[in-house]
Amino acid sequence: MTRRAATTRGTVAGLPFVRQGRGTPTILLPGVGPGRHHPSAWDRALLRLETAPLARAVELWTLGRRHGLPEGTTMSDLSDDVARAAAEISGGPIDVVGTSTGGSIALQLAVDHPELVRRLVLVSSAHRLGDDGRDAQRHTAERLRAGDARGASAALLGQTTTGVPASIALRGLGRLVPHVVVGERHDDLVVTLDAEDSFDVEGRLGAVAAPTLVVAGGADGFYPLELVVRTVAGLPDATLAVHRRSGHLGLGSWGVSREVLAHLARAS
Repeated sequence: MTRRAATTRGTVAGLPFVRQGRGTPTILLPGVGPGRHHPSAWDRALLRLETAPLARAVELWTLGRRHGLPEGTTMSDLSDDVARAAAEISGGPIDVVGTSTGGSIALQLAVDHPELVRRLVLVSSAHRLGDDGRDAQRHTAERLRAGDARGASAALLGQTTTGVPASIALRGLGRLVPHVVVGERHDDLVVTLDAEDSFDVEGRLGAVAAPTLVVAGGADGFYPLELVVRTVAGLPDATLAVHRRSGHLGLGSWGVSREVLAHLARAS
């Protein structure tokens, strides 16, 4: 029986990482979350569940964001952090998978540093936030600044789908588990939300050199499908996979990891 490679964690170029699996080094940039500088045991358990199929096939480096982000940090600043980490992880171009806000950072990386990205995967992401998604994230940041973690968690979780009954239920869940959704320390999370508020690279999509897979949910409340279609149309080499009945997807959603692995196996 093949033994699973040990999970290791630490810091690379100032970014916290969790490394799982063996094989081709691959960077995973997750969406916004509790914002802990180093993931807790609970965070790591959830990560293992979500990324198990990928970690069986590649050496997966899940990168967090730098601690103590200054006000005014931009998505380019966040992608520059990833570029420095990528240079230490791999001696050449590397595969990059980004989900949600992590997808925004991944896309910014591919625009600003196209030579560093070999293959690109964007899950539940686009060249900018949708209008409703932007409003939800602004409200989340406002609630966090006001010290209302429950309200922030409800706003963030409730926007993951456009379905009204499901959205109401998720808002209620968000109020029950703010420690899971937004954590206890919010400064870096607020700065990241502010950075994505002004993120829009539609006019620069032609700079992306990497073959790109974009996976979208048809009922995503943050990135509406028509916006994702525009992103795909602007990329030189892109494939779109749509889960029509799904909201805001993650790697653990049914079929997504299989689609991602198929793209990562694609010949350059």
